[in-house]
Amino acid sequence: MRSLLCVFFFMFLSPFLVKSLNPSLNDDVLGLIVFKADIQDPDGKLSSWNEEDDSPCNNWVGVKCNPRSNRVSDLVLDGFGLSGKLGRGLLQLQFLRKLSLARNNLTGSISLSFSELSDLRVLDLSENGFSGSIPSDFFSQCGSLRSISLAKNRFSGPIPESLGSCSTLASLNLSGNQFSGPLPLGLWSLSGLRSLDLSDNLLEGEIPKGIEALNNLRAISLRNNQLTGEVPDGIGNCLLLRSIDLSRNLLSGGLPSTMQKLLVQ
Repeated sequence: MRSLLCVFFFMFLSPFLVKSLNPSLNDDVLGLIVFKADIQDPDGKLSSWNEEDDSPCNNWVGVKCNPRSNRVSDLVLDGFGLSGKLGRGLLQLQFLRKLSLARNNLTGSISLSFSELSDLRVLDLSENGFSGSIPSDFFSQCGSLRSISLAKNRFSGPIPESLGSCSTLASLNLSGNQFSGPLPLGLWSLSGLRSLDLSDNLLEGEIPKGIEALNNLRAISLRNNQLTGEVPDGIGNCLLLRSIDLSRNLLSGGLPSTMQKLLVQ
């Protein structure tokens, strides 16, 4: 009888023991369910997200997991018709590497500290209705990010100087917003940057000197802003540069002679 009671007791407790030994799965489920609760999903695209599941890794639409750790690595919900505001549920996804919520109807300001997601490589919030200014410390701890796109929203105010902290950034697209003020000096410290698009904003002032430090730059667009002054000589020393668009600004003077280096390649 005692042995039967022990077996029954173990069988009763085993689900709780499993969950306590593997709380990470609950963290990801909790984070995604909280995220879902904060937004509207009129087309029911997230109907497969069931809070009763032990893991989101099997059949949750838009969710990809690392097969080794069984933790959520990618959340891609592009064009799902989602609306509402981003809540803190996303910050539960501590192993997230890619967050893409492009082409939705998400609104509000960006108040989340994505720096808490220390593994995040790709952040794409483009083509939504986000507005307001970017917090000054938004980019202060973004050492893991490779690609950022906030394009085609309604962000305003200055581009934070903390952007210069994104030392591993390869692609930056802030086009199609209402960013104003000067170009942040920290831009030219992003030596790994390959693509820079700040077009269709309200940026003003001169293009800072020092662009030659971007020796991996392939494409730059500052089109349709209110930039003044001359094109800096150093741009011709970005020898990998293949696409330049500085049109529809208030620039003066001619093109620097150093750009001939680019034309003959």
